[in-house]
Amino acid sequence: MIRERTPSSEAVRIVAPALILAIGALGFFVLKGRREVPARPAEEKVAPLVDTVAVVAYTDPLTIEVDGHVVPYLEVALSAEVAGRVIGKEDSCRAGKFVRQGELLLEIDPSDYLLQKKRLTEEREQAEIVLKELAVEMADTESLIELAADDLELKQKELNRQTKLVASRATTAAAVDRAKASVLQTRNALLLLRKQYNLLNAKRPRLKSAMELIDVRLEQAELDLKRTKVTSPIDGMVITESVEENSYVQKGAPLVTLEDTSAVEVKCNLRMDELCWIWSQTAGDVAFGAAGSPRLEYQIPETPVTVVYRLVSQQYTWEGVLWRYDGIGLDERTRTVPCRVLVRAPREVRLRAAEGAGRSPTGPPALVRGMFVTLEIHARPKANLLKVPEVAVQPGNRVWRVRANRLHTVDVHVVEIVDDVAVLRVRHDLLSAGDKVVVSPLAEATSGMTVRQRRQGVARSTDGGKMALATESRTR
Repeated sequence: MIRERTPSSEAVRIVAPALILAIGALGFFVLKGRREVPARPAEEKVAPLVDTVAVVAYTDPLTIEVDGHVVPYLEVALSAEVAGRVIGKEDSCRAGKFVRQGELLLEIDPSDYLLQKKRLTEEREQAEIVLKELAVEMADTESLIELAADDLELKQKELNRQTKLVASRATTAAAVDRAKASVLQTRNALLLLRKQYNLLNAKRPRLKSAMELIDVRLEQAELDLKRTKVTSPIDGMVITESVEENSYVQKGAPLVTLEDTSAVEVKCNLRMDELCWIWSQTAGDVAFGAAGSPRLEYQIPETPVTVVYRLVSQQYTWEGVLWRYDGIGLDERTRTVPCRVLVRAPREVRLRAAEGAGRSPTGPPALVRGMFVTLEIHARPKANLLKVPEVAVQPGNRVWRVRANRLHTVDVHVVEIVDDVAVLRVRHDLLSAGDKVVVSPLAEATSGMTVRQRRQGVARSTDGGKMALATESRTR
């Protein structure tokens, strides 16, 4: 069905668009005639508020923590010095027993060594008798020599008289010949006696030497007899036992192993950077490592050490000293330096508690081999170190220094962080004691930007070595 257009609808269709155009034009002229709205001024950029703390020089010991394990200070392996059957073994000669120096451990059958000593004693007495006989024989020979000399003198006088008489024809030539023969016979007897005396005198050194040899053998026999009783050379613990009673042992056979308990050592390995802090304790010290003193140059500076053993939730401590290298050079596998810590009083154990240290009524009675411990090496390096709260160290090992209300980024070397305190090493011209560093977070930080210090603090040491922030309630 087709609807017919009426005059009224036709009028609305024509007037409506014209009316809309008129209203739009009127609105345009009204808005154009209004005043321009002034632009809002840009807000002034305000410097951010920051909390700062003063940098303080670090004068406390520098603690280097490394792991270590306890080893014996001295281990003595006793071996049989003579052969024989073990006829006695003391109850104290058992693994895990404590023995005193000089205490009897084992006894080897001394029968053979007693007989040897007796035989050598008899030989020495015989040698003394032979020397006495030689002295008597030499004395008798010396007397005979004196008598023969007197007899020769008399017969020589008789020969002289017979010679004078034959010149005056008072005697015969035969009498002179008989006197000469008597002189020759007496002279020959004198020579034989002197030869005998010289032989006896030559025997004396040989007999004395034989007697001295017997004395040496007798001394060796007495020493072997003494060695049949094996005693402890030190105060310590029996670690191993290798023989039992009635066993036969050869010379050199192992008997027992003892460990000295008067002191212990702790083996550890230090990195070269850690060792540098220990070396720096003697920087500029002429007495240490002086030219021409290789013994000092190859020694490590003695440094106090706290040995910590953790058992359950408790910490037990001993006092020691870093005192020597374990050999020389670096370990090829770990590239670290083996060192030894000496604990001179392994039985003086202390309990480390929150309120302080004290004598330990419970826990390990002593520091013994095999314990895995933590070593706190307390070095005092001759270096300019600074300390700040740990929150002042930004990612990348840098701090924000504030001078004249301007922020500057300073790269630092963090030596250690203990109890929320960071120990730093940095060039003196970049950061020094008294400078301010930022300890509050910043959304955006650029070097050279202006900041306002909302709160100024001073870093100070507390009893535990921590950093405290003393603040002032004022705004800049």
